[in-house]
Amino acid sequence: MKRKSNLYIILLAFLLAFSLYGCSSAPDDMADEQIPADGIYQIYYTDLEGTSLVRRDYQAKSEDFEGLLAEILEAFQNPTGSDVRSALPEQVKINSTVIGINEIAVDFNAEYLSLDTITELLLRGALVKTLVTLKGVDAVRFTVDSQNLVIGDEEIGPMTNDTFIVPVGKGINSYRNALVTLYFPVEDGSMTAKESRTVHYSSNVNKEKMVIEEMLKGPQGPQSDQMLPVAVDGTLVQDVSVNNGYCIVDFSSEMNSAPPGEVIANPETVLYAFTNAIIDSCPEDKLTGVRFRIEGSSDLRFRDQVNLDQVFTRNADVIYNPVVKLEESEGE
Repeated sequence: MKRKSNLYIILLAFLLAFSLYGCSSAPDDMADEQIPADGIYQIYYTDLEGTSLVRRDYQAKSEDFEGLLAEILEAFQNPTGSDVRSALPEQVKINSTVIGINEIAVDFNAEYLSLDTITELLLRGALVKTLVTLKGVDAVRFTVDSQNLVIGDEEIGPMTNDTFIVPVGKGINSYRNALVTLYFPVEDGSMTAKESRTVHYSSNVNKEKMVIEEMLKGPQGPQSDQMLPVAVDGTLVQDVSVNNGYCIVDFSSEMNSAPPGEVIANPETVLYAFTNAIIDSCPEDKLTGVRFRIEGSSDLRFRDQVNLDQVFTRNADVIYNPVVKLEESEGE
């Protein structure tokens, strides 16, 4: 599998506080993401200090999609409230937008590249989370003078609402970029291959839980068509804890059902895929093993085959060299 070299982990610190305003009388501690009423869209701004995101409801007038997009972008750049400001700095301009299939590409002028780290990440988070509230928009792509956005050595691809993970409710939170290492079953389901993925997440979110949730989303990289999912849709992470070098993961009952498909991954391989991803992505916690539960219990056999009442340790034997294996299949 071809992967970019020189990918990096950026540790950022900035404040994210989501204040909820608008037509409804919903409490401030409600969940961060909501389904807006007809004609009402959520637009993200920053506070006056430029250190927090503030969400506002916006009543749109346009009915066609292009008109709605233009109206939302205008409101994004020119907030009406005196206690918020646009996440788009004055020197940065939007050159154009291109509407694709389930995706919007936003092209900026070259001044975008001069933004400091915090301002840049706030802008990305605010605009992505604003535009994905539009019906049919699942992802947003940033370009600068028609070139794909590159931060450091990493090309930033399409970003979804899930790219920016934030905690429920309001508060002051440290916000980070992390490059995580995920593993997904391949070929006959007995081995796994690596996929690297950059995730923006709050320090209020347990990093191990973030990694597991990324695994549950399934493969998303360039070779995703050669990889198998590890769980059915709707599987939830009910609890994750770290104690004495062990990570304990509790899944919802859906985890015990194998995803549909012509090839089904070996249940033991699935558990080692999670184990290797957790241990490799969280080296700072010096984990030595992972224990799994389903609905709070480990007294069962995972997908009728593997005894869950045991500690799973990192297993390099289920990881093959993605460059050798997957590139060989490309050249056939």
